[in-house]
Amino acid sequence: MFIQRTTYSLFLVLFLVFSSSIIFGQDSSTINFSYKMPNTKTKNGVNKEHYKLLEQKIEGIYNQRENNFLSTQTPFEIVPRIEIVDEKNAGDIQTVKVVKVAVYLTITEAELQTLFNQFKTTVIVTDKVLEKAITKAIKQIKTSDPKFKIFFTKAEANVLAYYEKNCAKILKSASTHIERKDYNKAYGLLKYIPENMSCFTDVEHLITKIYTDNKDDNCKKILEQARNQKAYKDYSSTLYSLVFIDSESSCYPEALKMAQEVKTLMDKEDAEAFMPPHEERKANFAKLSHLEKIRMLAAQARILNLNFIQE
Repeated sequence: MFIQRTTYSLFLVLFLVFSSSIIFGQDSSTINFSYKMPNTKTKNGVNKEHYKLLEQKIEGIYNQRENNFLSTQTPFEIVPRIEIVDEKNAGDIQTVKVVKVAVYLTITEAELQTLFNQFKTTVIVTDKVLEKAITKAIKQIKTSDPKFKIFFTKAEANVLAYYEKNCAKILKSASTHIERKDYNKAYGLLKYIPENMSCFTDVEHLITKIYTDNKDDNCKKILEQARNQKAYKDYSSTLYSLVFIDSESSCYPEALKMAQEVKTLMDKEDAEAFMPPHEERKANFAKLSHLEKIRMLAAQARILNLNFIQE
């Protein structure tokens, strides 16, 4: 019983966190970036720990900006590079080094092969050990430097301008993928287009088509997942999966039947604790638009055993 309650609580948190971000909204014009950790070994004194420290520094700079945060759910990457520009001894003191460190940041989108902005800053530090000097240099980067704000603001503006200019082309490509039933690729093209773009009504129409085309198939796959969970007597997970079956899908009556069966299989105490929240979340999911539903399904695709669409 305790395990079921713990599992159910975890799923409940996942549901509430994600649904609240949809229902209560994200700034539709916000562009978020991820930090691309270089796959690098130590080179000229620069190592992975330096890049981790730089990530913390960038996160601190970026998070100061309203409605912005570093995210893994974005195609726009901050690609860092740390380079030793100059290194020399400090006069007659042979053990102390004067090191000039350059930090480069590039914001790109790998699939689009598009560059959105570049940034460079240099710092001069001294230390006996090169690796420590590099650490000092990164720590000395000022998060209050207005150049960083300009860097991110310009990158966001360039991303928005890219989508505004290329939206028709993206819509055409997405439509072709939908015709070929390659829904994952279609959604991949559409999901990051900001809602304040002039073409977003057309974007939403295509995303709605992706959702409705897959509604019955999703129902079957989620139901199969729920059956397996039920067979293992994991009733909390079963109920969680059933929440995401659309009330207009062909197998919805079977989903209702399974939920009632699970209720009878549960301990009375568990049933009283689990069923009312299940009904409430099911009702909340039903109220979402197709756009909101597909975003939720995409985020939960691996949990729900869906392969037509994944984040």
